[in-house]
Amino acid sequence: MASVRPTRKYEAVVDAIKEAISSGRLAYGDALPPERSLIDQFGVSRSSLREAFSVLELLGLIESKPGHGRFVRSPQAFPKISGDVPLEGQAILELMEARRVLDPAIASEAARRADPSDMTRIRRVLIFTKESLSDIKSRAKSDFDFHLAMAEATRNFIFVNIVRMEFNLIMATHERIYGALEDKGAFASEHEELYEAVTMHDADLASRIASLHIDRIYKTLLGAFAMKQD
Repeated sequence: MASVRPTRKYEAVVDAIKEAISSGRLAYGDALPPERSLIDQFGVSRSSLREAFSVLELLGLIESKPGHGRFVRSPQAFPKISGDVPLEGQAILELMEARRVLDPAIASEAARRADPSDMTRIRRVLIFTKESLSDIKSRAKSDFDFHLAMAEATRNFIFVNIVRMEFNLIMATHERIYGALEDKGAFASEHEELYEAVTMHDADLASRIASLHIDRIYKTLLGAFAMKQD
């Protein structure tokens, strides 16, 4: 694995280890080098390295064995969701399955508790979203900002931390996710509808819109990942 610039932090470590696994330089069952070795190799802090490990574990690419270290995960160790969807795709789909439960709850609470400052923050994100639909990385960032603002409006730090954790995985695979989500108009309009439900403090409507939104995303990704295997 080649060294990387320190300024890239945990995302660079994730990318480098993913590439080492996909190229075969790290095979299933191989142990990752010790933390100190990786810190020196990548020029990152221990906290950045462990953040990278967390994302790689969420992706299903590595596993931690207490007392033994971290290992490249066997494909058989990760339950399949659909047919021959690749390992990374399965992790993304499992995240979206979790969001099918969590996003409606967050939207409902945001509608109940949002104050004018929350609504202003969400509105600003929506304005930026409309200006950034053509760029995948910017669209991913605006998606994170929108859902983080929704979570912060709930006044529940667990929801906020869950959204941050979800988007650690999403941002690590954003090109694959948002490349498959080509319906940019629906992406923007559904966020707009969700914002309107929050401004009306209609918790039931916000929950329904969030549910339809994440269901559409899940089904789109499931179809896209399955097609790539055909």
